[in-house]
Amino acid sequence: MAHIEEIKDYWNLRANGFSNAVEEEMITESYKEWKNFFAETIGNDHARVLDDGTGPGFFAAILSGMGHEVTAIDYSDQMVMQAKKRLEQLGLKANVLQMDAQKLKFPEESFDAIVSRAVLWNLDDPGKAYEEMKRVLKPGGKIIIDDGNMYLYHHDKEYAEKRRKMMEEREKLSANDGGLHEKHNTDQVDFSIIERIAEDLPMSFRRRPQWDFDQLIRLGFQDIHITTRGGSLPFHFRIVAVKGEEL
Repeated sequence: MAHIEEIKDYWNLRANGFSNAVEEEMITESYKEWKNFFAETIGNDHARVLDDGTGPGFFAAILSGMGHEVTAIDYSDQMVMQAKKRLEQLGLKANVLQMDAQKLKFPEESFDAIVSRAVLWNLDDPGKAYEEMKRVLKPGGKIIIDDGNMYLYHHDKEYAEKRRKMMEEREKLSANDGGLHEKHNTDQVDFSIIERIAEDLPMSFRRRPQWDFDQLIRLGFQDIHITTRGGSLPFHFRIVAVKGEEL
């Protein structure tokens, strides 16, 4: 069963609060860290960059502000609206489009780099999304994936126990405040909606980033670098990989 419309409806509900959370993130160290990271990995020269699943436009704003030619997509029309609004308010330019990451409507080898944050876990066919990234990326171009084992705890007992201990530690430190997203959930969206959807999504059954690494190898990517937070079965990871030259 495909869940793409359910997922879109959920993120449409979340768009306003999510955008407010990103507004706050724009003035934190996270913004500076990402800007520096993109300067190291993509560079400061003019590059054609795809923000694949832009949400309210956090990456799009950073990259456009660095002088890159940015195209940003999201399947949620409300997220697209929020991203356009953010860029306009900041006086930045990007081509923001409503589009499915599993069916990109771009010619082959259109982009020098592709960035994507917390998108693949949402998809019915994340393997297809990786194939589409490869198709529209130029040889020698980079993909940057920032994601995590979001809902693996539904089906993996080892990870569920690890997550339980982490949540207990956060409570002891009085740090379990829900973060920016709960703070800015002014529309009172029921987060359990995505919990129920995620139980059936492929990435809730796969240990990552090993699964991602296997996909990238299958597709011929090279120079794959993975950083993790949370040990061998991480809560969060970041991948940088280079598309190999076609033979």
